[in-house]
Amino acid sequence: MTEKKTNLKVFISVDMEGITDVIHFDETSEKNPDYPYFRKLMTGEANAAIEGALAAGATEVVVRDAHGLARNLIPDELHEEAKLIREWAGSPLGMMEGIDKGFDAAVCIGYHAKASTPNATLKHTMIGLVLDVRVNDVSLPELGWNALIAGHYNVPVVFVSGDKAICEQANGIFDTIDTLAVKEGIGKACLNLHPNKSKQLIKTGVQNALQNLNKFKPLKYKPPFRIELYFKDEIKTYNASWYPGAKRISDLGVMYETNDFFEVMRFFKICV
Repeated sequence: MTEKKTNLKVFISVDMEGITDVIHFDETSEKNPDYPYFRKLMTGEANAAIEGALAAGATEVVVRDAHGLARNLIPDELHEEAKLIREWAGSPLGMMEGIDKGFDAAVCIGYHAKASTPNATLKHTMIGLVLDVRVNDVSLPELGWNALIAGHYNVPVVFVSGDKAICEQANGIFDTIDTLAVKEGIGKACLNLHPNKSKQLIKTGVQNALQNLNKFKPLKYKPPFRIELYFKDEIKTYNASWYPGAKRISDLGVMYETNDFFEVMRFFKICV
């Protein structure tokens, strides 16, 4: 049975690599002549999520531009009922900048799989120098890390869209999450839905998730919190090992442990 919650406040984080038909890093960069087209597709999928949230009864929607320079979504083409966060503030919230305990749910659009995932489109974890991020022995894609940030504020991530690989990883991390694969990696190639079809499915998927909020729980791990960062560059590992309380655990790995998850977030921000 579906329900409409009154005064529903929804946070939407939008990345770009998981947007329909985006298949090359060039297409996600403002230096490429095709970038304006793909940022238009990104804005379209963000709008679909906003429309789904409003259809579910949302009275406030905040969208976080969470890719690259964080200046990708086209402001005057974004749904006028949404508020938009652009640029990086520099805080530990990163791709979830703006989230707080006042939100009822978070939605992630255009997300991608973690680094080294086979048959995944534009897979990576945060920056190219990161091999893996683990929290309490769980290897996380950006979706998982961002969901823990949301969970710190007691906000559940209820829906994610992106490629098939991130949907599979999401189902391995969350007890319950609604997923939508808008494309599927085939080596470096990618099988895509039509962009209009993706938008229809995103709107419906977000609406359905928000009308069934009771089935979702914030992603939280029990303290003590142990974060492990593995870098491609040994110098990056060396530098991170100087963070107060951090410990080098391998040639490329560094670990930090605390009972306060916000301190984990701060460690990640400074070291990555």
